[in-house]
Amino acid sequence: MKLTKARHPTTAACSRTVKTRCSEMHTARSVISGGEPSALLESEVLTLNDEEKKSLLEKAGITNVSFSPAEVLAIKTGLTIPWNRLRILRRRIVGSNLKGLFSFPSTSGGEELRVAALVYIPDVVLKVVDLLEENQRTGRHTWHDGVIPASEIWLKLGGDKGGGSFKMNFQIVNVAAPNSVHNTCVFCCFEADDTVTNLHIALDRYKDQVAHLQGMQWRQYTIKLFMCGDYEFITRMYGLSGASGVRRKQVKHFYNCITEPIFNIPIEQVCPPGLHITLGIFTKLYGLLEDECHALDLELALLSSEEAHSSFDTYSQELQMLRSLQSELKQAEEAYAVLQQMITYVSLVIGEKDPVTADFFVQCEEKKKYLGKLEAEVAKSKAIVEKGFSKKEGPFVKALDDALQSIGVHRQQYFGGAFVGNHVHQALKECNIQKLCRSLCETAKNKLPHRSTQAEHRTEILVKAFSMFARCHNIYDHNFIDETQAHALEEAVGE
Repeated sequence: MKLTKARHPTTAACSRTVKTRCSEMHTARSVISGGEPSALLESEVLTLNDEEKKSLLEKAGITNVSFSPAEVLAIKTGLTIPWNRLRILRRRIVGSNLKGLFSFPSTSGGEELRVAALVYIPDVVLKVVDLLEENQRTGRHTWHDGVIPASEIWLKLGGDKGGGSFKMNFQIVNVAAPNSVHNTCVFCCFEADDTVTNLHIALDRYKDQVAHLQGMQWRQYTIKLFMCGDYEFITRMYGLSGASGVRRKQVKHFYNCITEPIFNIPIEQVCPPGLHITLGIFTKLYGLLEDECHALDLELALLSSEEAHSSFDTYSQELQMLRSLQSELKQAEEAYAVLQQMITYVSLVIGEKDPVTADFFVQCEEKKKYLGKLEAEVAKSKAIVEKGFSKKEGPFVKALDDALQSIGVHRQQYFGGAFVGNHVHQALKECNIQKLCRSLCETAKNKLPHRSTQAEHRTEILVKAFSMFARCHNIYDHNFIDETQAHALEEAVGE
């Protein structure tokens, strides 16, 4: 094996000499590595530190694939993209070395901090001003026929979790379609749950910037901020205990406040989550209609089979008890989850040995024991109820589902059969309300004739309930509500 002694360093040698040296090194590696020079070369590269690796790749003309925060966020805002593209995006985010420590549920039942992908725009104020200037140049600004005062620019801040990640965004309201995805700028995104702790970790960096934006002068206009999002997100942003909050005996004397708001935006400038309210009310009404159908299915099953239970009343009572227990269990689980989040947050802020933190740990243990007791009761009651049949298998519920399909409402099975906004718009048309509710009495005429009168009475009540909600929905289902519409909505709600 020939090895030439160098008289000059490689950086000072000519290209021919460098080529000769590389050939000799390749031969030497083949001998030393036992015929595997590439494997030995890989091992040599792995021994280099990060700076040396980076320098080597740059000199070789090989650069790491990287994305600026603006590029990543521009892709992330395209929430209408197919799932396969979203998975590719997630891999790119995870591989871009933009990470942070976030709170996750631990296997032991508590909370733990783990590394997760995080991308954000450092200067939101600058981004807002850039978009305002762009809108001004292109003539996109509008004040919606006087709904927005001529001297103000309205800006909405909002957050939402979906697809495994949480997105914090802002929207300029002074454009023709303020809720459009093309008018939405995501300025912070992380791959974790939107718990109180994680929101503080990701958004505390923007406190001063949001305070600066509130009331900031841009040209001759004053910027006014609004907060939007679902109920759970808003309660977390404003430090409230929410519907399933802990320490209710104490917090009720302080307007359910647990801690300071993350952003100092007045409560009067919170946008009610109209879509979530609509979906919640419609789902509740549809659930009542479905329960009426299922009750008749249960009676029909008891009349046609000697199995299950000795009487409809016994079965119904057990079913009601199960529902009550499940509702109680759900509230207890939500309260337990909030306690765990608060323990994590308080431990980070004031330490684990503080008396307040210790009190939270005591409450958490008590809630855990109570959960175990409830779970045992639910399991016992569920074992009895499961002797019946699935709600979807009954003739009455099937007829209702057929009516739903006939009006073009196809629930997303991969989301647990949930409704979306367009489903509500379609179902609340007067003719479709009749079609849905009338399926109850029409099926009763064929399957349970002796219940026809009762089914007819229940149908009238349900039609009235759906119609009253449809009237409210048709009033507030607009971009903006003027004073006349607000009064009409108040009257409709009062009915």
